[in-house]
Amino acid sequence: MDKIKSLRSSFIRYLLPCLALCIIGGMLIEGLSIYLQDWYKAKYENIYSYSDMAALISESGNDPDNIWIYYIFCYARIILIPLWAAACLWFAASGFYRREIKKPVDTLTRASEKILGDDLDFKVESDSENELGKLCVSFEEMRKNLYSSNYKLWKSLEERKRLNSAFSHDLRTPITVLKGYMELIEQFNGKLSPEKQADILSKMSGQIERLGNYTDKMSSLHKLEDIIPDVNDITFGKICTQLEENGRLLCGEDKFSFASYGENGTVVYTDMELVMQVFLNLVSNALRYAGSRVECTATVSEEEMEIIISDDGKGFSDEAIRKAWQPFYRAGNDNDKEHFGLGLYICKLLCRKNGGDIVIENNENGGGKVTAKFSVKKSENQINN
Repeated sequence: MDKIKSLRSSFIRYLLPCLALCIIGGMLIEGLSIYLQDWYKAKYENIYSYSDMAALISESGNDPDNIWIYYIFCYARIILIPLWAAACLWFAASGFYRREIKKPVDTLTRASEKILGDDLDFKVESDSENELGKLCVSFEEMRKNLYSSNYKLWKSLEERKRLNSAFSHDLRTPITVLKGYMELIEQFNGKLSPEKQADILSKMSGQIERLGNYTDKMSSLHKLEDIIPDVNDITFGKICTQLEENGRLLCGEDKFSFASYGENGTVVYTDMELVMQVFLNLVSNALRYAGSRVECTATVSEEEMEIIISDDGKGFSDEAIRKAWQPFYRAGNDNDKEHFGLGLYICKLLCRKNGGDIVIENNENGGGKVTAKFSVKKSENQINN
């Protein structure tokens, strides 16, 4: 509001017309009363005033016909003028209350009830241009601030919930890999050679270290989008070795197949922990829906590295292809309570953080196919994406 009108000035705006009506109405009532008295006296030639009328009645003892009408004309103005003034004041006060007080007070009362009920999705509006109207404006500003604060708090809680769910989701796969190593050791029942034991322990140590690094990285985040890749150089051959070993441990020797295309000595600049996290998530998803086979293909070029995971299951539905990137999305017939619906969402986010992207589709012969792309160049895009 550009200009605030006080309640006092608003009341005066109602009072002045009221006083004017009182005066005009009083004058009209007075004039009408005199006119009617003169009209009545004109019916009797010897009567010129009320005192003459009284004297005539007293002397003759003969009242004119309908003398009570004359009395009404004489006394009516004494009653009507105060009544008229009271009516004008009542209408003025009533209008002032309804317009200037009741409407903003009702607006503030409804707003208070909504705020007490944690309902902030409304707007405080008032056309009053006085202190109460200004109070409504202040109330609206308070509501906006409360709504903004609650929305930020809600977003923060949602981000924390999503981060915790993602963390829980991503911990399952490395633990499964470690279980695979343990089962391998138990399978041989102490018959492993010292070299093989040392190799398995070294791989388990690497998994534990990677798990620890990932835990440290996630624990310092407020939301998934805050992840910053730790880009290091690593050869394509070493990446392929880790992919194949972890894939076979996760799926089993008979169910997993791996192929690579590219020079093993090609240097790739990427965050290996995030790449492995994407790979393990994709393999875990493929394993859940695969019939008897999970295939992985890794390819490297001068610009990017591609990791393709495919299975021989029923493939993705049209809805899944559209919505699979949404956090907590699960297919309508997916009743697995341990499945959070975060795998592909996390994979897409991590691929983009590594300067790439992810594509889901179906194989020509059936089954799902997911292609994860990563930049192999050391550039700012890998950090700022």
